[in-house]
Amino acid sequence: MLLHQNKKLRFLSFLKTGLNPFQKFVSTGEIKEEIGFVRSRTDLINSIKDAINKSDGCIIPIIGEIGTGKTHLYWALKNKLYYFNTIYISLDNVYRKFFYNVYSEFIEEIGPEVLRSITSSLCNNWGAHDRKFGFFHVADIEKVKRTAFEDLSDKFDDKIALNDVINAITAHQLDPYKKVEAERWLLGELMNFRELSHLNLLYDLKRRAYAFTLLKIISENAKLGTVLFIDDFERIISLSASQPQSEVIFEPGWLYDDETKSPEMVAAEKIFDKILQLNDIQRLKIIITLKSSESLNEIINKVQEINENLVNIINEPLFLKDFEEADIFEFYRKNIETFLVNIHFSEFLEDFWNTYFPLNEEVLKKINRITNGNPRGIIKQLINLFNDIIYSDEDLEVILDQFMTKG
Repeated sequence: MLLHQNKKLRFLSFLKTGLNPFQKFVSTGEIKEEIGFVRSRTDLINSIKDAINKSDGCIIPIIGEIGTGKTHLYWALKNKLYYFNTIYISLDNVYRKFFYNVYSEFIEEIGPEVLRSITSSLCNNWGAHDRKFGFFHVADIEKVKRTAFEDLSDKFDDKIALNDVINAITAHQLDPYKKVEAERWLLGELMNFRELSHLNLLYDLKRRAYAFTLLKIISENAKLGTVLFIDDFERIISLSASQPQSEVIFEPGWLYDDETKSPEMVAAEKIFDKILQLNDIQRLKIIITLKSSESLNEIINKVQEINENLVNIINEPLFLKDFEEADIFEFYRKNIETFLVNIHFSEFLEDFWNTYFPLNEEVLKKINRITNGNPRGIIKQLINLFNDIIYSDEDLEVILDQFMTKG
């Protein structure tokens, strides 16, 4: 019994150093969340996986109110979609130079090694293994380029962009004097006129057609498929119906295609067009998160205005609901377990696995009740309660009693 009590005191001493087990939760796709999905949402994960696997190209709407854990869903999917590169996209970060920024996120996900493997495989498919001079293997680069262009020409409208992308890929694999610069270009680095001239290219990937062309070629030839998780898709709707005071986000070249539309509306429509254009990329699936069914209806109407034939790529929505009561216990326990492992105190779990120390079952039930099971609200309550435990001079029992009696 004394040993058990000492372990509890040791756990509290860790907390008193200022370590809050729930403070690390953030609503962003940039910081990995290690905690798995709660059991009640397993069916949702499976439904998303089925939708992704059943169709070649699709848009899967996920509807959930504020705080239901849409960003957390991204990390849960990323851990489950073994055969896909799953990439988080925030429209706030990519609305300028959309294809360039999506490609940059894609390259950051797969890494340079995978990029080299893909360009090597492409060049081999285009005939790089054919010998140009007798016994020694010297590839006929011009022949490889011609084969590549013939193979890909009917898939792209912009032949100039296609030709330059092929030049970069073949230089990356077959020209030792240009290999390093070509890889920089393929990784999305910006280049000046002299560097582009050395590669015999007109533009870097800031050029819209170039970024789209390379994204399509690289992603279609990767071993894994691609899932784009586009968070807070209502951003497009809010821009389309922009208020006079709203943030201006547009490129100078976009100005006033229609004098009846504001720059923000023109910008939003162009972003929408680009997202729909992603449907031309094979094995690429798109998940969009929304806050309401009304927003989805607006998006469907917008798609019909642009191209009614594309409406059928939008799946029936799936719904991300608030926690059930049992979920808060699972969520709390998983997070505490991860916290204890991270502070190298996992032996605490051996004796206290069936408890919720330093909280208890009644406290967790109240947290679930006052937040109506909203995950974000639950996390905020847990952060505040653990802060009280960390920074208050009161005994733990007093802190918990005060919480339970609080209105």
